[in-house]
Order: sequence, then structure tokens, then C-alpha cells
Amino acid sequence: MAHDTLYVKLSNGGTTEKQNYIFDFSGDLTGDTTLTDIGSGSTITAFKYDGSDVSSTILSNKLRTNMLLSVDIGSVTEGEEYRIEFLGKGSTTADIFIKVLEVRARKYIQGGF
Repeated sequence: MAHDTLYVKLSNGGTTEKQNYIFDFSGDLTGDTTLTDIGSGSTITAFKYDGSDVSSTILSNKLRTNMLLSVDIGSVTEGEEYRIEFLGKGSTTADIFIKVLEVRARKYIQGGF
């Protein structure tokens, strides 16, 4: 189950403006004040609906600041859905917590709410 959902709108030319997304792990890893660096324990990974890793295609500018993990999301395909996993690893406790962002690429959203 996703912790949050993000709808990404494509422009008329079919391209996506990069959108930044941030998850805060301070309430989940309470014994820590800092996460480990991305690539040294903390990670941000994107998957397409079929399970294929599309991190290098749609993710850029992965950053860790204290208890925050952030990433720019772009270059998505109209109609596709993506699962982005933010894995935060505490630098003191080495505890791990995963937060999930569901991304839906939609130029038009139809239907009643």
C-alpha cells in the first residue's frame, strides 16, 4: 500500500515537467537524527507496473538531507503507473523504513470524484 499518490500531468508535447517529491522519516526512525547517504544504505528506486526498474529513466537529483529523502520525477509515459520506494536507513540505529509513492501519469483525469 502506498503512503502517498502523485498524479503527474504531461504537457501538450507529451513531455513531463520534473516534479520534486520529499519523504520525511523523522517520525518513523525516531532513534535517529540523520539517514545514511543514498547509495550507502538509503535508496530511492522506481518500478513500472510490470516490476521493471525504471529508476535511471524517471528519477534524477536524489538527495538526502538529515531525515529527508527527495527526488525529481520526470520522463514518465502517459497512462503508466509507477511505484517509487524510498528506503531510509538510520545512521545511528541502522533501522530501515520504506515509504512508497505511487505515481500515475495522466494528461486528463476523467470521472467523478
